[in-house]
Amino acid sequence: MQRKIIWSLIFVLIVGLSGFFFLKNNLNEIVREAIIFYGSELTKTTVKLEEVQINLKEGKAEFEDFILGNPASFQSKYALKFEEVKLDIDTSSIFDDNVIIEEITFDDVDIRYEKNKSTTNFDVIKNNTNSSLSNLASAEIKNAPSSEIENESHAKKKFTIKRLVISDAEVEVWLPLLGNKKIELDLPDIELRNIGLTQGGVSPEELTKILVEAIEKHLVTNIDLEQLESKIKKEVNRIKGQVDKIKELENIEDIEDLEDIKDDVEDVIDNLEKLF
Repeated sequence: MQRKIIWSLIFVLIVGLSGFFFLKNNLNEIVREAIIFYGSELTKTTVKLEEVQINLKEGKAEFEDFILGNPASFQSKYALKFEEVKLDIDTSSIFDDNVIIEEITFDDVDIRYEKNKSTTNFDVIKNNTNSSLSNLASAEIKNAPSSEIENESHAKKKFTIKRLVISDAEVEVWLPLLGNKKIELDLPDIELRNIGLTQGGVSPEELTKILVEAIEKHLVTNIDLEQLESKIKKEVNRIKGQVDKIKELENIEDIEDLEDIKDDVEDVIDNLEKLF
């Protein structure tokens, strides 16, 4: 009997060690695939991530070449792209229910801020994320036994992020009336602090929602698409007006009027160049 118990314990130990080394050796790929799957499900776009490097001992993680695709009704290939994101993790909290992340930094961020006839790509992504989270919450409550509903929040890993920074972000503004021409702008850095601090952490899904909303809000605050469109339309109409004046010139004696028109057109071109 004792021999059976000993062999059972040895078997459990071997299985446990095998599971540990499998997780240790495949952790990067497991996390990469989870980000791709759940990111795509939440935002209803195509998410790509080239590489994940995690060092639990040092509390460091790096994600490389992340792409958040655009919703189907938009032209540009993606909405968000970054070359690198770094995480600095409090190692003492790695196995806790609430993991403390000291800092997350996004570098070399490329944003495509696109408007179609009625809305923007980031507004659609934000709404998709909110809708997915609402559906997820409803499904969890519906499927959970009543005795587990109260403790549901304790079953998942949550995260508290002390500081999150998106720096060196470049924005390409896509507007329907510009055709293939894009307006390139630099976006001020985004900094968020103490995410999840007061509610005992946030889930990965909630963190995605917070990140998308922060970017969308920053874009709306710093880039007035309506005003930009208005300025472009105004200058285009000025050019059309000068073209009409040229058509009305009857002979070469109107050369002074032609010079005035030329000066006005050059002024319009200068104003448009400032937008780009």
